[in-house]
Amino acid sequence: MARPAAWRMTAPWVMALGLGLTLAGPLRAADPAPAPTPAASPLADTVRHEVARQVPPSWRVDAVMLEPPESATGPLRVAARLKLAKPTYVVDGRDGPYAFVLPVAEAGTEKVLTGIATTAKARDGSLAVKLELQNPEVLDSLGKPAEELPGKLVVVGSEEAKAVRAKLDAEAKQRLADEQTRRQREEELLAEQRAMAEAEAERLAGERQAVEARATLIGEVRTRLLSGDRGTRVAVYEAVLGGNDPALRQFAVEAALQSRDPVLANLALKDWIARRKTIPVLLYATKEDPNSDTVLRNLGPLTIEVEGFTAVNGAFQGKMGAPGYTIAAPAVAVGTLAQTELTVNTYGCSLTLRLTEHRTLDGLYRCQTLPTLVARVTLD
Repeated sequence: MARPAAWRMTAPWVMALGLGLTLAGPLRAADPAPAPTPAASPLADTVRHEVARQVPPSWRVDAVMLEPPESATGPLRVAARLKLAKPTYVVDGRDGPYAFVLPVAEAGTEKVLTGIATTAKARDGSLAVKLELQNPEVLDSLGKPAEELPGKLVVVGSEEAKAVRAKLDAEAKQRLADEQTRRQREEELLAEQRAMAEAEAERLAGERQAVEARATLIGEVRTRLLSGDRGTRVAVYEAVLGGNDPALRQFAVEAALQSRDPVLANLALKDWIARRKTIPVLLYATKEDPNSDTVLRNLGPLTIEVEGFTAVNGAFQGKMGAPGYTIAAPAVAVGTLAQTELTVNTYGCSLTLRLTEHRTLDGLYRCQTLPTLVARVTLD
């Protein structure tokens, strides 16, 4: 801040301020400078309050010296001696909640502020003072009191600072170790996930290959069962039945039953009968005989129990019957499978069925004293 040209701080009154403001009497006629205003005057008190308002609260106004103006309307020149009420510090560094500080000034440190004061009377008759400090920068380099600094203060070089630094270093090392452990765990987990993903990919690839191989095998079996010469079809069918693949065997049986080759269909029917102990027969009434519906409701389910079956000649032994009528009661039954036609006979009743393109055995059930009924066996 530039000093006004009219202001010239003379050595005598500055020295007097430094020595305790001892210049209180009138100046001699030979003195070139006017006498300062005593510090106890009302004007000095007003200036003191204005100085205190403009300086930081950590500074206490110890004394104020006023030099009378050169003219009746001229400004007052002010010199104020300040004392530091509390020690001050500057922040040397921050680490977490701690602020490491360096001491700057001790309590009692003195500084002198100079300025220009102008006075005026307010409407109520009170004295108003406007003060313009000329060297406020002298206070800027002295730091701040502890309560004005952020964080938990630790004085650099103290035992507390050494302990805090050791604690912070230990915490930093622990955080580094924890971070390394966490990263190692993440890398291990990532490696496990990668290995699991690779294993899953290999498994899926193996399953796809198995499915493709399976589809190729089934396609070849189907092709050979439905085309080519009879010898090839029979050989493929027998090879599949002799294997230990139930699903492929079932597929071969279905393909054989759907083929129009009576020999292949006969082989499939023989295998189907040989693998069952009971064969349920569905009965239906006929339109030709009105009494067949009544008989059907009273007859009950018709069942064939397989006790013996010879695949070489298709001979069948077992029981057949329905519980509703005495004539149709379960009794010893014999029969035979010739090509694609199955015949089963009991005392007084007979069942004749023939293979259809829908994989069913359809035919008639006849008894001596009962109406003829339609019969069907589903080849599941």
